[in-house]
Amino acid sequence: MATLRREDASATLVNLSMLLYMIWLLLPAVQTTLRAVTGVVTVGLFGAGALLDAGARKAHLVWLVPRVLLCVLLPLALFFLLERGGGNLPAYLVQQGMFWFPLLWSAYARKRGDARCYRLVAPLLLTLLTITTLTTLGWLIQGLLRGDKVYAYARSLGSGAEGNEAYLKELMGRNIGGYDFIYASVLLLPVVFYMAAQASGMRRAGFASLYVLQLCMIGLSQYTYAILMAAALTAVMLLGALLRLVFRRLSTGTSMLWSLLFIAGLWLFRMPLLAWASQTMAAIGFANAHYSLEQLRNLLSGGAVDAGSRLATYTLPLSGIAASPLIGSMLGEQTYLGMHSDLLDLLSGLGLIGTAAFALAAWFIGRGAAKGARRLQAAPYLVLQGITLLACLTLGTVFYSREIPLVICLTYALFLQKTNPTPMQSLSVANK
Repeated sequence: MATLRREDASATLVNLSMLLYMIWLLLPAVQTTLRAVTGVVTVGLFGAGALLDAGARKAHLVWLVPRVLLCVLLPLALFFLLERGGGNLPAYLVQQGMFWFPLLWSAYARKRGDARCYRLVAPLLLTLLTITTLTTLGWLIQGLLRGDKVYAYARSLGSGAEGNEAYLKELMGRNIGGYDFIYASVLLLPVVFYMAAQASGMRRAGFASLYVLQLCMIGLSQYTYAILMAAALTAVMLLGALLRLVFRRLSTGTSMLWSLLFIAGLWLFRMPLLAWASQTMAAIGFANAHYSLEQLRNLLSGGAVDAGSRLATYTLPLSGIAASPLIGSMLGEQTYLGMHSDLLDLLSGLGLIGTAAFALAAWFIGRGAAKGARRLQAAPYLVLQGITLLACLTLGTVFYSREIPLVICLTYALFLQKTNPTPMQSLSVANK
């Protein structure tokens, strides 16, 4: 009986850690009120729950300890070798501990195979995403109607620059999501589209409405890459659905592949399409998106881009990759870090060998979390999500964005929780 109570307490703590973490992270108003210490506490609850798992404590420790060590070593590599963290190691380690937590939690819950770990996770995730999408979209629309500079919101929430703290706190107090939430929403688009396609009646209407709200929020945010990714994802999925309506025997994956080929064919018309998009952004007052598209047009046409533009920052790590593709530039006299692309900086700083080792360590932390995903009906949509994540790593700084691993890991965890994973020995061992 004592063992059963201990098992229940363990599962409850593991479950509670994720529920509290989602509330703290996905509601900016809660995050700014309760501060980072609350996020640390939620991670601590998970650790306590894992250690309480009776009958298999030794097995859990053997499984858990090397993964926890990697969750510390990877941030140290990013801090010292790729100059992430702004020189504040303690704060960066705290932030990174919460960044890697969803991956560790998902792998542990999947390995343990206890349904109690997942209680209320799915409905709470959907509720929190909807709330913050609505509050963020409402604020953006309000800014447009009042003629405010909407672009300021995104940069304020994505920057810890001195003098921005008061405005940042005000926006978070209004539950406005920033850079991290916008790109996490982009990565969720394939999942929401799939859920809408599989549902019926009011559930389908609900997921379809959420998809439209997310698109509107992403568009009004003026994050150019996010807008382009969302447009491409929507086009691929809609074209795939249309092809399946015409050709009944066409599978989801095949239809999306043909859609991707069609989207790739638009490359032939890239200049007139970019010109049209840039003019449209200028006409509706989206100065940031207009500027970014103009810079992209200049680059693709062989012209020069502004030294302060995002595109210009990619040239520096590309130089580092060319100079030392295998071991990177960190051991040399000069480093080539653009600080605006995690993937390019990894390849430039650590080379192909170091980047492969980093990826292998990340895979080991989450090993088993995605087991069986290829057999899921949603697999083609998860592949689209993975391609989008790769684009985010190439064009942006994912390692600062805690919402991104949260939504990706929970997507897999919730899709796979009923596929009968092999659980760790716990009650079966204790009862022998």
